Amino acid sequence: MKISVCLLCVWLCVAVAAAAIAALERGAANAPGDGAKAVSSAAGNTVTLARLSGAQMAVSDVERAITGIMEKAGVPGLSCAIINDGRIVYAKGFGVRETGKAEPVNEQTVFAAASFSKTVFAYLVLRLVDDGVVDLDKPLHEYLAKLLPEYPAYADLAGDARYKRITARIVLSHTTGFPNWRVFTDDGGLRIYSNPGKRFGYSGEGIDLLQLVVEEITGEGLEALAHRYVFEPLGMKHTSYVWQDRFEANLAIPHDAYERPKRFRRRMVADAAGSMATTAHDYARLLVAVLDAGGLGKTTLQEMLRPQISIRSSRMFGPGAGTDTEDRGDVELSWGLGWGRFDCVQGRAMFHTGHESGTQNYNVTFIDRGIGVVFLSNSDNFESVARELVEVTIGDTYSPFDWLGYAHYDPNRPRVPPPEPAAVEVAPGVLEGYVGTYQLGAGTFIHVKLENGVLLASSDNAEWAELRAETETRFFVKGETIRIEFVTLGTGIVPELVLEIEEGVTLHAARIDETH
Repeated sequence: MKISVCLLCVWLCVAVAAAAIAALERGAANAPGDGAKAVSSAAGNTVTLARLSGAQMAVSDVERAITGIMEKAGVPGLSCAIINDGRIVYAKGFGVRETGKAEPVNEQTVFAAASFSKTVFAYLVLRLVDDGVVDLDKPLHEYLAKLLPEYPAYADLAGDARYKRITARIVLSHTTGFPNWRVFTDDGGLRIYSNPGKRFGYSGEGIDLLQLVVEEITGEGLEALAHRYVFEPLGMKHTSYVWQDRFEANLAIPHDAYERPKRFRRRMVADAAGSMATTAHDYARLLVAVLDAGGLGKTTLQEMLRPQISIRSSRMFGPGAGTDTEDRGDVELSWGLGWGRFDCVQGRAMFHTGHESGTQNYNVTFIDRGIGVVFLSNSDNFESVARELVEVTIGDTYSPFDWLGYAHYDPNRPRVPPPEPAAVEVAPGVLEGYVGTYQLGAGTFIHVKLENGVLLASSDNAEWAELRAETETRFFVKGETIRIEFVTLGTGIVPELVLEIEEGVTLHAARIDETH
């Protein structure tokens, strides 16, 4: 099983992980506006798209294939942008923004970007490198006003001087040695598991650390920096790290594997690791900027795309992340500065995934061919057909989906959700005993309150979910796989709760409120 900030399976875990913390002239000229159209073939009036093989494919055939793939897999909505010859030549929405409603996905429909957020942040950091604000190889702790372990979120690092080796280059190449998220460690603490700079290990914790440093040395928040260095220069008008009310009118609602709508998290705090919302067309502008060296110096761009660390693990996440393999076929897999990288017979390619509850995204660009594609979805089923979608749009059969842990499409998968447990009545006095604050890790909390006889839980004291009783101590959230078990000592004392993300994956949160 893979676990990441963009791969947290349920509403509360997404929230928990998130809490653990010159204009591009050619791009503006070459990238079509919101009405992007496909290019026409030289042979006649047939509108076509280029494939890696050198062949052309009619747009009508591409669209027919995409629609068929979505329907068979149960993907309600999808946004696609395609790059040919280093230009955005096609952008279109497919399906609906929410099942049961008629609103279609179009080019301006905003999706949760999940870990696409990290690539935008990497581009921003490299802009700061060009401006002399950040040095890729200066230890990050040297930028801070006090020792890193003196910051509450990093107190666990006291006694491990290896944190002093961590640089921006090490963070962006995912070689900090940190876990992806501390809440998934045995004790919920932050540890360095391998010497910084020596082994690839995807880490949202590392990105959050670099965000802390960037915001401290610039004196500005991530959202303001991103607007000045990325969104405005690249014309990304429908992109933000924090929720914008203007997005509400054209928003893609997440859906689970059974096509049931889920909650869209309207993120009010900018998180470089995963809070961004965007459109496929906006995000493709970033890819065009990279292909065209827009906004970045030549040396900096070369560093961004240069493999920083060779990847030998058999999987990106889970047990396979610690097991090496030499079986990559014809693909050389590595990580650059902010991007996954692979080399194949089509030359160099860069890619990134994005995954959180109800949202799955993927993008890949073949640098030497100037061909790429961006997919944003509002579905937990997208990854099962990602292989088919990149093949039908650009002829990509090289993306490392097995390493990413993407499941293969199963035509026999259950399409009807399992019945939810029957809710039972629990005495108000018992429910009152569960009220309090529980800590998963540094800066990561679950708040529980009782309101009008209903037990509610939240990670930010802003958005609350109703907890329904399955038993007197075990609770569920309607439409979710999450379970919360309150641990009781039989004396009315509740010292902790256990958060069950899915079968076999649990987290323990100790009660910390002073009143109990």
